[in-house]
Amino acid sequence: MDAYPGVERILNSLGERLLRERIRLFSSTFALLSIFTVWWLEAGTTLDTLLLASSSLLGALCLWNSFFLDDSVPMRSNSFPLLSLHAPTLHNSTLDRPLSDLMVAHLDPETAAAWDEWMIALTESVRRDQTPESAIEHLLRALHLNDQGLLDDERLMSEAKQVFKIRATDQLTDPLSKFNLKALRKLMAHTKAWEPGLFRLIDRLQDAAVRRGPSLTSSPWRLDLDIPPRCSQGQADLFVVLHNNTDTAVDVEIDIVTAEGEPALQNIGVETKPSRRIAREETSDLVDTLGRLLDDATVLWIGLAWPDSCRGPHPVQVTLKGERRETLSSMVVKTTLSANAQQESAAQRMSEASSSVRRLALSMAD
Repeated sequence: MDAYPGVERILNSLGERLLRERIRLFSSTFALLSIFTVWWLEAGTTLDTLLLASSSLLGALCLWNSFFLDDSVPMRSNSFPLLSLHAPTLHNSTLDRPLSDLMVAHLDPETAAAWDEWMIALTESVRRDQTPESAIEHLLRALHLNDQGLLDDERLMSEAKQVFKIRATDQLTDPLSKFNLKALRKLMAHTKAWEPGLFRLIDRLQDAAVRRGPSLTSSPWRLDLDIPPRCSQGQADLFVVLHNNTDTAVDVEIDIVTAEGEPALQNIGVETKPSRRIAREETSDLVDTLGRLLDDATVLWIGLAWPDSCRGPHPVQVTLKGERRETLSSMVVKTTLSANAQQESAAQRMSEASSSVRRLALSMAD
């Protein structure tokens, strides 16, 4: 497990939490002993005063540590106890399988190790035309649509049976299985709370396909971006979804210009494959439509950073350039940098992710 990123951070968090719990326990114990001594024993005026003063100080120390522990991110999941303590550090810029790649990037080391073992075990439990990775991606798409109310539970199980054999589908409904449907829902809720930007892009893409919006196929290139409207700590995640409607595979470059950013310019070269046309009658199958749109898309997850001194609105320009460096498309998005913790800051997202998992677990228990 030590080979997974984020282990040191979690160990430090657990060590600090343990230290504060011990301080709270010992300070409250000694404060009670001091009060007990003053109450029941004749220790003299001077000693009584010292004991009362020490009990007050110890009580304040206990209270301060209690406030700190209450404000820290709680460990709210019995199935994934370390999940709420993990923050993604290293990740690939290109998401080949957007939902599963994003989810795995947000797994704590312990869960990530169990996930890798589960993927190996699924090798013989998927249909002939599937791999464990493609089957999981298909299931996560169906789960996302089910969470939105666009897919009922019966259709969800039907989609699972299309990619998994009977043994694997039985494990998905087995309450003792570590990665059953209930657990996957929790992990999806955790991922959505961490990275709502990608899911906003997916929802816009799905809506454009269902409504046959002109933005889907009217131009040779479809470029869509998402960045948090406000961010703190000088960091933000930029998501880019690109579709190639030219009917030919093209090598393109994406220039990301971040005003006052570190770095100010990022250049990413990608190979895009042609997007398949979706007929109007085919959009009724939501799972297949979403799957084709995501399979044909080039999805980028780019980390942006600014100096701590930067404040206020900052534009980010994304320019798509062809093989001869000609401009094919360009978009500008804006985010506002703030010193205070905002809705999509790292600390807030960790807390919201933990709360989302907790709310989902309670709703399932009901």
